[in-house]
Amino acid sequence: MDYKTEIKGYDTLVKTATMVTVAALLAAFSMTEAAENYKFDFGEGPVAAGYTQVKASTKYSDSQGFGFESGTVSSVDRLWDDDLTTDFLTAKGDMVFSVALPQGNYEVTFILGDGENESETTVWAENRKLMLDRVTLAGGVFSRQTVSLRRMETRSMDGSVTMSIKDREKDYRTWDKKLTFVISGKAPAVAGIEIKRNDNVTTLWLCGNSTVVDQIMAPWAGWGQMAPGFFKSSLAIANYAESGLTASGFYSMKRLAKILSEVKKGDFVTVQFAHNDQKNQNDVNNYETTLTKYANEIKAKGATPLFVTSTARQNETDPKTAVGGLPERMRALGKKLGVTVLDLNQHSITLGKALGGNKEKMYMYTASDKTHFCEYGAYELARANIEEIKAKVPELAKHLRDDHEAFDSSKPDPLDVLTRAKTPITEGGLIQVEPESSSSEEPESSSSAEIAGPQSSSAEGTESITAAESMMQSNAINGRIDGSKLRLEGIDGGAHDISVFDMQGHRIAEFCAVQGSELHVTLRQGAYLVKVSQGNRTLGIFKAVRR
Repeated sequence: MDYKTEIKGYDTLVKTATMVTVAALLAAFSMTEAAENYKFDFGEGPVAAGYTQVKASTKYSDSQGFGFESGTVSSVDRLWDDDLTTDFLTAKGDMVFSVALPQGNYEVTFILGDGENESETTVWAENRKLMLDRVTLAGGVFSRQTVSLRRMETRSMDGSVTMSIKDREKDYRTWDKKLTFVISGKAPAVAGIEIKRNDNVTTLWLCGNSTVVDQIMAPWAGWGQMAPGFFKSSLAIANYAESGLTASGFYSMKRLAKILSEVKKGDFVTVQFAHNDQKNQNDVNNYETTLTKYANEIKAKGATPLFVTSTARQNETDPKTAVGGLPERMRALGKKLGVTVLDLNQHSITLGKALGGNKEKMYMYTASDKTHFCEYGAYELARANIEEIKAKVPELAKHLRDDHEAFDSSKPDPLDVLTRAKTPITEGGLIQVEPESSSSEEPESSSSAEIAGPQSSSAEGTESITAAESMMQSNAINGRIDGSKLRLEGIDGGAHDISVFDMQGHRIAEFCAVQGSELHVTLRQGAYLVKVSQGNRTLGIFKAVRR
């Protein structure tokens, strides 16, 4: 073989190898992209374009990377024309849905709502982080609720740090390879879930002990697991707290080192220790030195340290001596170092005094536990901490949800605050309210409206008749409302189901019609939705406005 032939052979080999390498890289990139971004359409009906279907029977497997791990899940289809919201999944009790994802921050959007009936959906994530609390929607109303959270592991993303965890933590959902959502409520209705990797969101990192931790077993709870539900999707909370830890123990387990390997400029890191430190004289003696090390190392990374004074035990009423006086020492140290102190100790004492004889209901009194909190107590403390943030950390407060309500710890919520029914949201319905004409003073009996397909127009010479908008791309059925009579055209024989909904999506009338039927229904001024179906097939959906 001459050298030209040999070079040509090498050249071909190199090109082939390069092509294979590029193809492998592209494939790897595609797999990474797919693994970090998902759009799921929940239900047994039609699948929205660009979405992956999740049925009630979709079980989680490592090979598939998503699905239900438990729960008695069922599918409902309301036969609307929108592929995403026409059907949804629901359950009696919890439905546990997991998705395998790389470590990092994720924006997660839940598409919630039932096309006919009122729904109420609560979402917990991972080790019972409260993400969405009783989102209640009127029938026919759909809502996109977006939250952010961090998928965590014990090893840092760059591989430089591996933190230690306790044996009991090995079963926590916190440290596995998945994001897990526990969906429940009186009438949960999930039409879809969208997941998008977003490491640009601000992260609030939590260091602490059992009063902060994401407690695995209800009704135990830490304020840290209640906090996510108060923030917008512009912020993710990463809770590294664990029961039984002191400030020095947390540090020696490299939990702070793990946080610092991933924290970025603009993030916030809370530090709350005292309950377990109080039990060890060495930790008591070195309390300020250890906290100073936390503050300096967090600042060196461009993040903001926040000291949080430890919550009082049930029988403690003096903020200067509670928890062995360590919260008072933290207040003084924060002032000395220029570190903001969120005084949760004072709030816990104020809450206890305000609750009076019900003070024990904050704690795990059913287990004769006067230190750890139940879900009610953790929720109240999370709300109190939000008030501290609003007053002292405006850059963090800007991430709070717009619908959060002010809280006064001297006026605690009712003991059943976490189970009370919420007022249904009516915005975002299948049909929207159209403002009534201010010049319309005619009696209701003289008003009328028309229901028709896209090609129809108002009847000539008749006032206050408005052509209605078809909510389907095409249909052969049209009709007209005259007073209380609904006249339909295009009925081609056989029985048809006619449903009339008000603007909140509540069904106000239902009929079975055949050709030539005249249906009588009293309609006041406002907008309505009329659905015409035959069996499981929707033939027409019309928006009608009676003026």
